[in-house]
Amino acid sequence: MNMKYKTVQEVLRKAGIVMSKKGEVHRINFFSGLENTAYYTPSLQDALDKGLAMAGGAGRAKSGAFVKSAETGQWIATSARVG
Repeated sequence: MNMKYKTVQEVLRKAGIVMSKKGEVHRINFFSGLENTAYYTPSLQDALDKGLAMAGGAGRAKSGAFVKSAETGQWIATSARVG
């Protein structure tokens, strides 16, 4: 599935993770998370994977969860792969 930045951002937001981008670098963190819990990556797929892992580790995401994309209106599995 080919996903875009906004779609990945939405998936992570529903899982309790905030994502931002500066240049080509994506930053993910917990809502109100401190800098020591932030993760930086140039890869959108890595941001999705690490963000979902962060959410799962915090007990915020359920395995096999789905979210509905505001961009396309389609349901997306939170374990979706980009590319």
